[in-house]
Parts: sequence; structure tokens; C-alpha cells
Amino acid sequence: MTPQQKELTDTKSSGLAAYRRLAVGGASTWHFIVYEAAQLLFGNLPGLIGFATRSLVYPFLFKSCGRRPALGRGVLVRIPRQISLGNGVLIDDGASLDVRGDDASITIKDRVSIGRLSTIAAKHGHITLGDGCNIGSYCRIATQSRVEIGESVLIGAYCYVGPGNHTGGGEGSPLIEQPMDIKGGVSIGAHAWLGARVTIMDGVRIGAHAVVGAHSFVKDDVPDYAVVVGTPARIVGSRKPNLVQTQHAQ
Repeated sequence: MTPQQKELTDTKSSGLAAYRRLAVGGASTWHFIVYEAAQLLFGNLPGLIGFATRSLVYPFLFKSCGRRPALGRGVLVRIPRQISLGNGVLIDDGASLDVRGDDASITIKDRVSIGRLSTIAAKHGHITLGDGCNIGSYCRIATQSRVEIGESVLIGAYCYVGPGNHTGGGEGSPLIEQPMDIKGGVSIGAHAWLGARVTIMDGVRIGAHAVVGAHSFVKDDVPDYAVVVGTPARIVGSRKPNLVQTQHAQ
């Protein structure tokens, strides 16, 4: 089992205590009550009434929240006191903002859009989504260190950003119990574009204005303005004619 599985399935502690740690971390009892009431009463309200009530009630849960947030039905929020939202943030139905650990955080800046059923998961790490980012549906952005996504980045549907690998050492012990190989997180520069079903591995930097073609697997850095495709990804062009293409992401 993973460390989190061991913690949450430990029968020596109550189910309520495990749920509370998962939902609100170390927050006060009052915060926990407000969190539960907000989820129960407003979390799945449809239409205009649902959007309006969530935009009024949910900001009290977050560490900070800008003007006019729009949260769809069934949005899952865990440990919201460690999540910050800017102005005009749009989070579609069924999306998840999932913080794990007192040392983790999610920061979503102004006018960010997060698509339906996408997950932003910071597990003892930090995630920042820059102004005007657009995250497509069914994406997963997760880290145990950091993910920094720059201004106006476009991420297509079904992308996976930031996965780490188990070390694979330690014969005789299950892979799931072996430590993760953490390489420092992912950075995606401003105005970059990731096509559908792209995977960006931990430790990778995607340069500003770069394009990553659909279904690509990126395990090495991508220069500014480069166009990369493939598994593993390699440079096939440039969005800047005078860029000398002497580097390859392969």
C-alpha cells in the first residue's frame, strides 16, 4: 500500500477522523462543519441557482478568493484553506482541487478555466496556474514537489502533467511501497500549447510559446518556441523562424 492508503485505512482510528483529515486537514471543527454544509446543501445544485450560491458560499472555505468565482456542480475541494483563487476563476462540473498535507498548496490566478472532470492534485507539493490558463477536460495535473504553469497556457483534454516514478529498487518489496523518484517538478512557460493526451514527466521544463503535439510523451526539456511530437517527443519545427534547433527533446 501507499503511505496514504495506510493512513486512511488504518482501523485503529475512526472513519470520521480519517475523513476529516482528508477533507479539511488540520482545520478547526467550525471550518469542518461549514465545509460539510456547503458540500451538502450547494455542491450539486443545478443551473443558475447552483452557480450563484456556490459563488457566495465557497469563497469562505478557501485561503483567499477573488471576485466572481464560477464553480460547477460536483466540484471536489480538499483542504480548501490551502487553496487560493484569483478573480474570475471558472471550474467546470466534477473537477477536483485536491491538496494533501499541511505543507502543500494550490494557487490559481486570475481568469483560469479548469475543464470538466479534471484534477489538480498537490501532494505535499505546490501547484501554480498562471493568469488565463485553460485546462481541458479529463486532465490530471499532480505533483509531490511543484508544478508551475505560466500565463495563457493551453492544455488539451486528457493530458497528464507531473507524474513521478517509483524507484524500482528494493527487491522483495512491492513497487507500490517503494519511494518515489522526485526530480523537482514541472515548469511550463507562458503561451505554450499542449495537445490532447500529452504526458509531461516530472523534472521537465516546457519553454514559453512551445507546442507539444497530441499524444506525445515528454521526458526531456523543450526549448522556447519549439514544436515537438512523438513518444518520446523530439523537435520537428519552430514557431520562431530564426531559432537554431540544436537541441532535441528525446
